[in-house]
Amino acid sequence: MRTSLDDHRLPPLVDPTALPRIVTRDHARKLGYSANSIQHRLDSGQWRRVLPRTFLTLDTLTWIDRQRAALAFAGRDAVLSGAAALTDLGLRSVTRPDSLLVLVPSTARVRSTGWVRIRPTKRLPSRALRPGPACAPVARATADLALERRRLDDVRALVTEVVRRELCTVDDLIAELDVGPSNGSARLRDAIEEAGEGAWSAPEAHAARLLHAAHVPRFKQNERINLPNGDWVYVDFLWRELRAVLEIDSQEHHGMPGDADQTSDRHLVLETLGFSVIHRKPRFVYRQPEKFTAGVSSGLAGRAAALGVRS
Repeated sequence: MRTSLDDHRLPPLVDPTALPRIVTRDHARKLGYSANSIQHRLDSGQWRRVLPRTFLTLDTLTWIDRQRAALAFAGRDAVLSGAAALTDLGLRSVTRPDSLLVLVPSTARVRSTGWVRIRPTKRLPSRALRPGPACAPVARATADLALERRRLDDVRALVTEVVRRELCTVDDLIAELDVGPSNGSARLRDAIEEAGEGAWSAPEAHAARLLHAAHVPRFKQNERINLPNGDWVYVDFLWRELRAVLEIDSQEHHGMPGDADQTSDRHLVLETLGFSVIHRKPRFVYRQPEKFTAGVSSGLAGRAAALGVRS
């Protein structure tokens, strides 16, 4: 005897006739609600208008409701971008935005309103392959957000974090930069270049730029040093020939409980292996750039003299 599990007519997991939390006027009409019925629910407070022709059918507007409402208002092909597409990925450099950026086809007639910013584009991306509301791929969303930021360090923080988290690659960002708008892209271009050279944070990227400008001997960023026991450590800046290391002790990456002990342990291991280690706080790098570069240059020169190496 066939059981119900064998029946190809099993009911769907989601009832297509169920009333969603967010519904447009057109969708509500397709579900059987008349214009008078819709208006009655709005007048009685059962539903709430959150955007033109877009309603919340319950009493609390959540973050995901806002995302879905923005997409419902913008139309079928719309995708979230910028901070609205990145904020749910757990990035430290991104917070939930007050206004949501939505990309739509260049032929769409919908316009920005309230807390929804509509951006028509001829390069409408396919939605990212992840659950939840339709979002642009990480590289596109990152580029769109970076173009809105006015401080280079804010763009650095964003770019280095998405690359370090392996949410997209430097090449992905370069591809977006090459086909995206050139106006206002200088900060994004600089941040991508720095990430490509190995920067893992905005303070590291800033420090690297200062060292290059001061003509400090060439270095590698976030290089691996193998240890005798088979383990390894990564250091922020390495001059391998001089066996010299520079660490930027950023609170962002070294501020968790126990990290201070780990930093001290790593310092001891490196010193035991014959490396000279310089530690600098980001605030020193930013506030006293000349002293920072002079101190590193002096330390490297002394190291070169001690080892008999030409720097």
